[in-house]
Amino acid sequence: MQAVARSESPPGPASAAIPADPAGSTDLPGRGGPRRRPAAPRLHVVLALGFGTLGFLATLALAALVSREATRRLEAEVGGQLAEIAGQMARSLDLGMFERWRDIQIAAASDSLRDPAAGTAAKRALMERMQATYPAYSIIGLIDPDGRVAVTSTGALEGADVAGRDYFRAGRAAPFVGDVHPAKLLQAALAPGEAGPREAAPRQATPREPLRLLDVAAPVWGADGRLVGVLAAHLDWTWARDMARTLEGSLRGHREGAEILILSRDGAVLLGPPALQGGALPRDVPVDGRPLDPQGTSRVGSWPDGAPAYLSAQARTAGYRDYPGLGWQVVVRQSADRALASATALRGNILAAGSAVALAAALLAWLLAGLIARPLRDLAGAAGALGRNQPLPALPRSLVREGTMIAEALDAAADELARRGQAQRLLIDELNHRVKNTLATVQSMAAQSLKNIDGAAAGRDAFEARLLTLSRAHDILTRESWASADLHGIADQAVRPFQSEAPRITLEGPELRLPPEGALALTMILHELCTNAVKHGALSVPGGRAALAWTRAAGPDGPILRITWRERGGPPVARPSRSGFGTRLLERGLAGRNTADLAYEAAGFAYVAVSPLPAPPAETGASPQGIRAGRA
Repeated sequence: MQAVARSESPPGPASAAIPADPAGSTDLPGRGGPRRRPAAPRLHVVLALGFGTLGFLATLALAALVSREATRRLEAEVGGQLAEIAGQMARSLDLGMFERWRDIQIAAASDSLRDPAAGTAAKRALMERMQATYPAYSIIGLIDPDGRVAVTSTGALEGADVAGRDYFRAGRAAPFVGDVHPAKLLQAALAPGEAGPREAAPRQATPREPLRLLDVAAPVWGADGRLVGVLAAHLDWTWARDMARTLEGSLRGHREGAEILILSRDGAVLLGPPALQGGALPRDVPVDGRPLDPQGTSRVGSWPDGAPAYLSAQARTAGYRDYPGLGWQVVVRQSADRALASATALRGNILAAGSAVALAAALLAWLLAGLIARPLRDLAGAAGALGRNQPLPALPRSLVREGTMIAEALDAAADELARRGQAQRLLIDELNHRVKNTLATVQSMAAQSLKNIDGAAAGRDAFEARLLTLSRAHDILTRESWASADLHGIADQAVRPFQSEAPRITLEGPELRLPPEGALALTMILHELCTNAVKHGALSVPGGRAALAWTRAAGPDGPILRITWRERGGPPVARPSRSGFGTRLLERGLAGRNTADLAYEAAGFAYVAVSPLPAPPAETGASPQGIRAGRA
């Protein structure tokens, strides 16, 4: 019973595991082939995009909040400055008109004008001195009580009847000041040299500005209290224009470029851009339809001259001392892009700095992700090796506690798998030992039972040969931990006892693995084929040959295994008259459902068996040395 003794051969390599797809897919047995998981983004990309996007969004939010608050405060600050400029201009206008108002009253009280006996030359000399002192006067004249111009500073308009003019009628009773009006008659009467201040700075490329005047008048009373006449002066409007230009030129810094507009009591633009001057400006334009704050400042609004939005402020002339004022409205405006340039620059600086910070955060996240992801990749590789029963590599050190926990879990899993593998190996060895002992007992019982039966020697020998074949198959499966067996190894083991010094049985086919039940069935079938060939077939004569071939083919329900045994060069074969155990075993085939064909051809016996191929089995019974090998 030596053939069925316990095998002491060392355990062989474990069967191949299911290969893992590097792209993240796994071939799952029994589920219709490979299933590919969608590839997840890398940790570098996730952290870099996350930190970068978060930083950029935070920058946008900060820029919006800071810009809005800075714009609001800057509008108030700039509006206050514009309101101060408007107030300064209004006060300057009031003070300048007060001085002219006082000049006329002082001149009207002079003896040269009050004394009827004073000559025309003395009166003209007084008026000329006044005009020389303040060149903004276009003309100064004394009008007699009947409304005729008696004498003027330039000699023009003397003898003209002005009885219907407002400045004469109102100036007979009290000092009078009149608003701006055109003076076509006086402009035509004045000689070029008498045009006053408008000749002081001639502009070659600019047409001559139409003459516009302000009227200032005061009654002239004689020593006896009778009305001697009315002293009237026409003040050139360029006086106010030059004052506004001087004030605009004095502005520096962020207020440089501000424009000063002067509106009359009824809203007409007396001084301002050419597109607006002379027309009536709607009352809601300077304030953009919104109420003014206490400083007279409006928010950014649009204007009818088609220019961009403006920030504006206004102030009204209120007179000075006994000068009543004309109710002018001074408006100072500045384009919004220039007035709020510092807020725009601040927003740009915040966006630039925030973008740089977001980029730096993304770069830092990229580097940090590399430090975190590299140990994780190594841990994933170690987990894959552990799942394939390959040696567990040295586990990396991680920067984060979670990585260390994973490494410790893998190390514990490797120890547990090694312990279970060792226990499984011991269990399989013990089971194989008991199976072989059982086979030895069966062999002994058969030998003793058939010992004294006449003609039973051949049956006893065949039975023992089958038990030996079954034992050798058990040896192979034990080495493979009863997971699967290589088809070529099973075939070689089965035909080896029937090979002579010159092998006459050829084996050909691809590498395939069979489950334990398939390996046992193939072993028994090959034993019967070889036994029959030696007794009755091609191997019974010296020149006979046998060939075993197997192929993998596609079937209607999945891959199938086709095994073909052909004999050549033997004696003629014939179908046996009766079917014994061996014939029934061959007819059942690998699948055990009569899936084989036996052909007794003239050229030799042929056998074809077909069986479905199962999915690759998962490996079990890992070698403890294989799991722990390679650990530092």
